[in-house]
Amino acid sequence: MLKWHKNYYRGASIKNISKIRLKLIQGKPVPGIYLITLSENPHNQLEILPALTLVQETAARICPEIVGIAKGKEEALELITDMVQTIYEETGELNIKEYWKNR
Repeated sequence: MLKWHKNYYRGASIKNISKIRLKLIQGKPVPGIYLITLSENPHNQLEILPALTLVQETAARICPEIVGIAKGKEEALELITDMVQTIYEETGELNIKEYWKNR
């Protein structure tokens, strides 16, 4: 089961988010969609995953909490830039994982 943060970021190009989320839940391919997740790696804070990887049931089961969704890798990078800038402006720090835990 995919874990979505209740206040996740959404890229401007994402249309019909309910349809995309339903396809992801059903394990259907959603080409061109990228998910931004909290990283399980202690050396990273965020990761960008192509949604196509979630077609594999095992990958979907172990997918970290989703904090953003974008259409295309470039938009995912822009979304992360916006996210990091907002977090820094609000907290004065770049502890992204802690920010999402308390949001």
